[in-house]
Amino acid sequence: MLLRAMHGAWPWYSGSPAPSVRPAASLPRAESREPIRPLVEAKNGSRFSNVAFASLWLMVFAMPWEDAITIPGFGTSVRLIGIVALALGVLAILERGKIRRPALGHVIMILFVAMAGLSFLWSLYPEGTLVEAFSYVQLFAMVWLIWELAPDLRKQMQLMLAYVLGTFVSSIDTVYLFLAHQESVYQRYAGAKLDANDLGLIMALSVPLSYYLLIQNRGWIVWVCRIQLILAGTTILLTASRGASLATAVGLTIVPLTQARLNGRQRAALVLTIVLLISAALYFVPATSWERLATLPSEFTQGTFTGRTIIWKAGWEIFRSHPFVGIGANAFRVIVSRVLTDPIHLGAADPAPPAHNTFLSVLVEQGVLGFAIFCALLIALAVSLRGMPPFPQRLWIVSLAVWIVGVSSLTWEMRKPTWFFFGLLMAQCGSIAQMKLFGPAVARRLQKGQKGIVRSPRGMAPAFPV
Repeated sequence: MLLRAMHGAWPWYSGSPAPSVRPAASLPRAESREPIRPLVEAKNGSRFSNVAFASLWLMVFAMPWEDAITIPGFGTSVRLIGIVALALGVLAILERGKIRRPALGHVIMILFVAMAGLSFLWSLYPEGTLVEAFSYVQLFAMVWLIWELAPDLRKQMQLMLAYVLGTFVSSIDTVYLFLAHQESVYQRYAGAKLDANDLGLIMALSVPLSYYLLIQNRGWIVWVCRIQLILAGTTILLTASRGASLATAVGLTIVPLTQARLNGRQRAALVLTIVLLISAALYFVPATSWERLATLPSEFTQGTFTGRTIIWKAGWEIFRSHPFVGIGANAFRVIVSRVLTDPIHLGAADPAPPAHNTFLSVLVEQGVLGFAIFCALLIALAVSLRGMPPFPQRLWIVSLAVWIVGVSSLTWEMRKPTWFFFGLLMAQCGSIAQMKLFGPAVARRLQKGQKGIVRSPRGMAPAFPV
């Protein structure tokens, strides 16, 4: 029974027999003693680490509606919460007296951030490059906080839940604006002062996470996820974002990919959720949104994606002039407006167009060298999924696919949700890898009947800390 608790209690357990555990005498000293101590101590945590994780959770919760509250001369509320979380995280690491060994993805991230900082030396817009380099440092600090403060699956799922709960704020505000007939742009609605396309992708990224939490939990969290899926789908349609709608269609592929895990009751509940989503879409979504979404096929064949292809052609011309190291981070908007063949008329608050394609933005601003580092990061994230169990592996494959489709029409290389998802993916890969490494030692500890490892709540992810 103890072995089954160790090898069969995972939510994604497939029913394979538990591996045999070697006798205590045959275990090497490093395997039989050393791994147990961090497993037990990390569960209890320290005062600073608990408070720091609470601050990190609050920052993730505020991420989907970060533009709703801004501090004049400082920035969004997420930045303020992030500074507090970083300070508390540093104190927690100092109290613990050690840091975790970074993963390969962290090393590549450091290279990417360093490349963005070095581009200041040859940037065509040095002031903007300096600002963006500092932003990249802050984003990497968030990734490192996730790695240090959420080393086990239970805390990682709590961060997933924080993001899902945060989408309620922007989605409810979007529905309110629709009912109040307050358009963010012409015949489109977006709450929390967010851009309609950005809000659409924020919601699209929440769909696989919410579905994952729906399957992995019981009780009130299940109902929260069901309501969130209905609100997220309605919000995406109200934004009338074609890119986000396409990304959401990709995100929904997680349902057929995980049908084998669902029992009859879960399948019935899923059908009910889909029926409610369709009903909400038919009731709330206006005809203008459906008409805009219906233009997606024609945009692929003969359209310009609302002027995006014009920007892409101008960006490609800039890249051909600066192919190796680029024009400097954050310089795209300023430089592309000088070479546009057909001027794009924008408002005074947005005098220059962004790249509207993350990959093109990185290629133009940081050249082939920076683009190679960025692609190496994506490859490292994809390769790290090989060792994950089937269900979380499919979750992250679908999430990466949603991100790739969504950022193909948005400039998201320095947006917080991008780095949050990358950091959470690396943290989960690291925790699962260490559980496999320490599995025999933990099973031996369980066989001896020693205390110190707490079982997770029913229906939650395993609470074996790493």
